[in-house]
Amino acid sequence: MDGGARGAGPLGGGAGTASLRALLSFDDGEAVRLLCAPAGADAAVGHVAVGFDDLGPGRGHALLLAVGAPAVPATVRQAARRGARAVVLGGVPAHEPGVRAELVAAAEETGVALLARAEGADWGQVAALLRSALAYAVAGRPGPDSGAAEVSEEVFSLASLAAQVAARVGGSITIEDTRLRVLAHSATGEQADPLRRTTILGGRVPAWRVAELRHSGLLRALWTSPEVIHRPADADGPERLVVAVRGGREVLGSIWAAADGGALAPDAAAHLRAAAGLAAPLLVGERLRESGTARRRESALRGLLEGSGHRRTHAWSLGLSPDTACAVVVAERRAGAAGAAVADRALDVLALQAAALRPGTGVLRDGDRLALLVVCDPPSSGGNGSPPAGRNGQGGRAGRDGRSRRRTPEGRGRGEKGRTGAAGAQTENGEGEKDGTGGEAGTGGEAGTGGEAGTGGEAGEVLALVRELDLSAAAVAGAAPVWVGAGPVLPSVRAAESRERAELVVRALREREARAVAAGRPRPPRHSGPAGVDTTLEVLRVLDAARPVWESGAGPVHTFVRADAAAGGELLRTLAAFLDAGCDVPAAARRLVVHPNTLRYRLGRVRERYGIDLADPDTRLLVALAARLTAPPPV
Repeated sequence: MDGGARGAGPLGGGAGTASLRALLSFDDGEAVRLLCAPAGADAAVGHVAVGFDDLGPGRGHALLLAVGAPAVPATVRQAARRGARAVVLGGVPAHEPGVRAELVAAAEETGVALLARAEGADWGQVAALLRSALAYAVAGRPGPDSGAAEVSEEVFSLASLAAQVAARVGGSITIEDTRLRVLAHSATGEQADPLRRTTILGGRVPAWRVAELRHSGLLRALWTSPEVIHRPADADGPERLVVAVRGGREVLGSIWAAADGGALAPDAAAHLRAAAGLAAPLLVGERLRESGTARRRESALRGLLEGSGHRRTHAWSLGLSPDTACAVVVAERRAGAAGAAVADRALDVLALQAAALRPGTGVLRDGDRLALLVVCDPPSSGGNGSPPAGRNGQGGRAGRDGRSRRRTPEGRGRGEKGRTGAAGAQTENGEGEKDGTGGEAGTGGEAGTGGEAGTGGEAGEVLALVRELDLSAAAVAGAAPVWVGAGPVLPSVRAAESRERAELVVRALREREARAVAAGRPRPPRHSGPAGVDTTLEVLRVLDAARPVWESGAGPVHTFVRADAAAGGELLRTLAAFLDAGCDVPAAARRLVVHPNTLRYRLGRVRERYGIDLADPDTRLLVALAARLTAPPPV
């Protein structure tokens, strides 16, 4: 490390510079990526500057975070003129090599190291990581006369830090985050107390212990005090020391030392205090990796559900093979309703419920809509212990033919035939249906090319989940209506098709409910799979296809619709009710809550004023289409 720091302390201290290489060794590309280093990666860094205003006299060897500055060569040149040794740019395009080449050329010309902020990382995270890494690198290299044990240059992990601190304090070390999850620990000796063993085996502090720490006030003292807290040995356990790990004013976690068959070292508190400073960048990096993983999973899930990017890569990023059987479930609330805030909580409840009922479910929230990628259980193996017939992509069949026992309430105890193709959806009774985009259900083939979708059991499990979610949404008091629809079971690389069908199912549920309410009929269920609303689904697909044709057309019906819409739409609503009632005047009049003669008068006005003859079947069809295409969306 050039310009190595010199200082005193149990695990290092003092001030100085660190190499760019040392700082970057704390990051796996989660925050920044090195594009070029004309002076070498061992260039000295002594200050992390946030913005050009943070550069100035006495702040040499600066690594500049060019916050708010464009990713252009002029920014690199300006950083060099202001004395920066390295500059981090945001918004460097990953897929435009020409732009990147211009930036690299400017860096090589000026001798400034060039780094790019990683996609998804924000400036606050980058600053926290680099500043903590600088503090660690400076403090971690004590001078030969400091009387302190030197930290190994390879100590860039929490586990190795825990091992080194344990050797100095003469006890066992546990490093935890703010949720009291164990991130690293030293070796556990034979004399370790049961609480330590339980904490390490469970990966977190037991709930009863957390409650005890809160009740005693130790947790409050830990998060508010910069000092090492001592807890003497008692009947429940040995002597313990604990200190909070901080990054600036933010608490990042804690380090616990416990006596292991003997007393802790006299200077254990000093070692623990120094270790807290060294642990800060490692805990920041842990947070970055965790949040980076979450961002990558969300990006992969969004890409898979939207059908964008490389779908197979998205599937692997989510831990799925491309032919894993999946279905998308969409829950949608009524937008702009008075109970919107409660409906938000209802969607949150549904997300938690889905994750609890189906571990591994991907959750994507977009405003009033929740999309869930449900991973279906694989078919069970045969009685001889051999795996089921070959999965898609291997020339075999991914679904199962013949009898399969359903686990849904309707089919419990019944054997039902269930076979669908990859382009087909499983119906409520286990029979396959055509999808309209592929061949007959049950046709063979590879994943993504018309192979089988899933078994009747898999589709039944998805429908059972949809029913559970509907019950959960209905149980949220005061919430606006929430509709839940499931798409067909398809290979994971075709999740976008399942999502599109699930969204169409939700539309169908809302249309069906609006028409039932208008007709005075009981409200239908607010959940379904594709088969439960199959007729309405086909109508919606026909209407979507017919919309551009209608909007580009002309004639008496178009003239009538435009004129009536300007006048409030009463006559079109009358015609729609009349056609929905099967041209039965008394029934339509009851639906509109008018006298039958009033209805006959309105029909006469339409015929006389616009020349629309409802006795003609083609005219009736066009009016019915116009009514559906121009009606406001159901709320």
